[in-house]
Amino acid sequence: MSSSTRQIVFIDGVGGKRYMRGKFVRYFEQRGYSVACFDYQVASQSLDEIKKNLSDFLSRIGNAGDYHAVGYSFGGVLLRSLNEQLAPPLRPRRIVLLASPLRAMRLARRLQDWKIYRFLTGECGQFAADDDLMNSVPLLDIPTAHIYGVWPWLGAFGVFFGFKFPHDGMVAADEALPSSQAHSVPVPASHAFIPLNDDALRAIEQWFGKV
Repeated sequence: MSSSTRQIVFIDGVGGKRYMRGKFVRYFEQRGYSVACFDYQVASQSLDEIKKNLSDFLSRIGNAGDYHAVGYSFGGVLLRSLNEQLAPPLRPRRIVLLASPLRAMRLARRLQDWKIYRFLTGECGQFAADDDLMNSVPLLDIPTAHIYGVWPWLGAFGVFFGFKFPHDGMVAADEALPSSQAHSVPVPASHAFIPLNDDALRAIEQWFGKV
């Protein structure tokens, strides 16, 4: 992997909006990167359809040259689920899992039977609540940084589970970290706004700039 890689793929989370990642795109374009974003509609697309579209998307990017990838929230789960299906030349060179759960989310388990949650998150929301399904998604054998938020004041997590351990309002820190040995960077940001957080952006830039 070379630090000359100048393409970044951003895989959004459930309910992600284009305007919410505008600062992310501008930040990296101003530093000479090209940014491609992957969108999906959880209310109208099955999980298999989303994964198929992402696989095609990453294959097109990979065929054009080296790239790095950011998997934000459930976007990181999607990225991990596809990594072994992609031929090695088509895989990202470096990855950031940004506020992305590695195991079933407490919040998702709490809300999984709520009709509004099921409507807004579709199959992805049910997947994030299932221990067996989340545990079946492999960790990555690609250099990966885990950047997560520790700003609990915006989001539903604190309402249901309180403030006794670090979280970003939706994902707990222990849900976003594989081990104490992993390359991890906590930042003072809530889940919804971590793609816009200056500390998170700098940490991503530093990780992608490593040789």
